[in-house]
Amino acid sequence: GLLLIIGMSIGLATRNDGTETAARTNEIASTPDGMNPFDEPEEEETIRNSLEIMTSSSPTLPRSSAPSHTPTLSPTRPPTNAPVTSKPTEIPSASPSMKSSSFPSSSPSTQPTLEPSESPSIEPSLAPSKSPTPKPSSAPSKDPTTSSPTQKPVIINPFYMGENFVTNRNLGIEVSDGLSVRLIARTGQKVQYANGDSSSLRWHSKSDAAGIIPLNPDNPLEDGYVYVSNSEERGGDGGVYGLYFDKDGNIMDYKALLNGTSGNCGGGLTPWNTWVSCEEVRNGQCWQVDPITGMAEETKLGANDGGRYESVAVDDRFPNLPVFFTTEDKEDGALRRFVASGNTWDALHSDGETTFLNILGDNKFEWTMSRNAGRLSAMEYFPNAEGIQVHEGKVYFMSKVTKTLIILDLENMTYETEGTGKKFYGEGSFGAQPDQNLFGPTRKYIYFTEDGGTSPGVYARYSDGTYFTMFQAIPEGMHSGDETIGIALSPDHRRFYAGIQSNGYIFEFTRDDGLPFE
Repeated sequence: GLLLIIGMSIGLATRNDGTETAARTNEIASTPDGMNPFDEPEEEETIRNSLEIMTSSSPTLPRSSAPSHTPTLSPTRPPTNAPVTSKPTEIPSASPSMKSSSFPSSSPSTQPTLEPSESPSIEPSLAPSKSPTPKPSSAPSKDPTTSSPTQKPVIINPFYMGENFVTNRNLGIEVSDGLSVRLIARTGQKVQYANGDSSSLRWHSKSDAAGIIPLNPDNPLEDGYVYVSNSEERGGDGGVYGLYFDKDGNIMDYKALLNGTSGNCGGGLTPWNTWVSCEEVRNGQCWQVDPITGMAEETKLGANDGGRYESVAVDDRFPNLPVFFTTEDKEDGALRRFVASGNTWDALHSDGETTFLNILGDNKFEWTMSRNAGRLSAMEYFPNAEGIQVHEGKVYFMSKVTKTLIILDLENMTYETEGTGKKFYGEGSFGAQPDQNLFGPTRKYIYFTEDGGTSPGVYARYSDGTYFTMFQAIPEGMHSGDETIGIALSPDHRRFYAGIQSNGYIFEFTRDDGLPFE
């Protein structure tokens, strides 16, 4: 027979969507006002004078190479759409050991005790580069890699943050294509309400960590919510404020919830829908705030001597024995573990037992009663701890100076570490210090804020360790050297809140496809 050979050629073409387009924004402000400069950090006493410490000149945490300019591959299998809460195998114990083994030994007290270090009042008031990374081009293998990726990660309900940026020069930010942003508050200006009125108070200065609390926890999608926001002002001028929304995201009210505190930096939510605000000053304390009742009170988390506290997270797999973890932004700031009793407001104002994280060899750790051992461990393995989250029996917290995510497995008493921003997809770069963190509702992403750098932003880490840019400051622009703050999600997960501290901007982001954030 006759064999016919037909030659075919296939043309490959590429497209570049990286052009700057007009931003979709709904602004309530124009040019930034002058701001007060950041307070200089206070001098801190460490334990160097009281302990014989041998330190190494080599870094103690595993460090990886500089961020790659090439994208990375997909996870090996699609993640689930909903988190599954795993139950611990044993009751939590405050006793130092390699495995949790017993109930907390102390009996809770019904009387709160401590006084704040700077006489705070608890009366609520009513009152990097610009150059983008290269885009992928062809099909990936099934295993993630940090070299020569060829295709974007495969994500169920795909939305690839950071593929292209939309530049908003008025706000000074670059936003991932597919997102819209509006400015909802700005330091020194009154908050505009949906009904046309405005707040009697002006938005607070030095906004920092924030959380969302539903006005009706039994029906969180129907009765609105509160964006609870710290003020990191010092000298007794810090505190906590609440921005109140209806169920559709319309702003209804703004008022002070806690006054007279200092350096309210990080914090965290409780299982009973209150906010814990931490003072990052010498002898600082942690305060519990209820934005619905207006109650505010110092907790037991900071102990008698206090500290430069940063953030709080809770493991509530045993609801009547919640375990609170508190970070301290200090070179020798030990990670505290407080086993409380009860699942209401009083749990944080009654006696519990406190232990400290002590890192051992072979990627193992223990909880120790020795605060000094905890401090030494912090200096060596996780200096200046920042944001913290708990999910499915694992603790995720940041060491900002080493740019490291530490993950503690509470069941196996083992840990692992990961350099932040090393695997990156799309535009942007997460190269400065990681700060606050937040799990998305499906637990597929952890969101991070960034402190410093020429273009501080908010980034999302996918479950395989790949990072994406949600938004960042225009490099070398008005927000250069600042920090992003205040990440939180509305109860329906369709509105993502974040801000920039020094210029005092608070943003609301939504997806253009109308779907919730993951």
